[in-house]
Amino acid sequence: MADSTPEQSSPSFGKLLFKFFTSFKLATIVLVLMTIVTLFGTLAQVEDGLHSAKVQYFHSWFIADSMGGLPILLPGGLLLMLILFVNMTLGALIKVKKRWKGAGLLISHFGMLMLLAGGFVTWAFSTDGYMAMYPGMSSNRVESYRNWQLEVMPLTEDGKGEKAWILPSDELQSIKSNESRSYESPELPFTIVVNGFTKNATPIPVSAPIAANAPGKEIDGFKLSPQKPSKEAEQNLPGAYVEFRPEGGGDPVEAILWAGSFRFDPRENPMPFTFEVDGKKYGALLAKKSWTVPFEVQLDEFIFERHPGIATARNYESRVTRFEEGQPEKALEIKMNEPMRYMGYTFFQESFGPSGSQPGDEMFSQFAVANNPADQWPLYALIVTGVGLGVHFTIMLISFTTRSRKKAPAPTS
Repeated sequence: MADSTPEQSSPSFGKLLFKFFTSFKLATIVLVLMTIVTLFGTLAQVEDGLHSAKVQYFHSWFIADSMGGLPILLPGGLLLMLILFVNMTLGALIKVKKRWKGAGLLISHFGMLMLLAGGFVTWAFSTDGYMAMYPGMSSNRVESYRNWQLEVMPLTEDGKGEKAWILPSDELQSIKSNESRSYESPELPFTIVVNGFTKNATPIPVSAPIAANAPGKEIDGFKLSPQKPSKEAEQNLPGAYVEFRPEGGGDPVEAILWAGSFRFDPRENPMPFTFEVDGKKYGALLAKKSWTVPFEVQLDEFIFERHPGIATARNYESRVTRFEEGQPEKALEIKMNEPMRYMGYTFFQESFGPSGSQPGDEMFSQFAVANNPADQWPLYALIVTGVGLGVHFTIMLISFTTRSRKKAPAPTS
């Protein structure tokens, strides 16, 4: 009689996938890779600048780069955090058996998951920009540090701009220096053709010796000279060759648009390139992407203190009044380590200007304005994790004390 044994069914794909993502080895590998990515990202800041390194190493799914001539191919920070989040969710919260002794560690894992989720929310939904004002000025508009857009607008008789047609920054900055793209709008009687966009450039006269090596077309005696991108992306001044082709025919209008024509002092007015089509005046310029906040801020006073005998700032802070629906809401102070938080927005005292100002000169105050839905999540995550560790320590202490009492010898009479 032959022996019969039950057939062992191979585990399903779903079980294998579950086993893989709940593996402790996977968590260890991810943590090691996160350490390596953090190291490379920190070193890359020296050559590429903070923003570029952050985008390439920490806000990416994969990293393909070279360092010291050696190719680098690694999973990016986003992918690693996603894998770690899945590993901790499945492994620590679902796979592990729930016992009262593990309640503290379970709470701590919730805190760590909250921290990882907060990082993703910040990456996906947060915005940051700046607002600069002289005393007495008020504004509700925030400008981007590094994103530029193309604005084309009709001009009134006195030269004021009307509602502008905007080529969004993501679209504009995706145009290569040797690429041409056309855009049309029912509100404009011409086609807009962008014949190349350069992330950092300087207009130079064709009479300059270096103009001979500058690519691009000569327009009104100038050419656009590409420059090496700055380490800090907010210092780049992009430029573009733009053509306006009338729908009814006729000669197109050509222009070199440069970000240096935009205003960099709160009291300056932008200097658009002006042209005429069908008897109507228009203006075009590269402007920083901007958006509004649901309240207005007025700078009442800017306090700037220098160290004695030198120009270095010792302290600078702002007195502001917040307006909502035209009514003064509250008078506040914004200091370097004391931001203003309101309606999900955070105003930090960031900088001041203009550069080269001397004692007695009127100065403007610049605020960094952040809108981050997960702004306080790291604090909440730290509290939850701390509570979990406290609960775990208390449980272990009670368990140890109970065992010690049971092992203690009974007293003899």
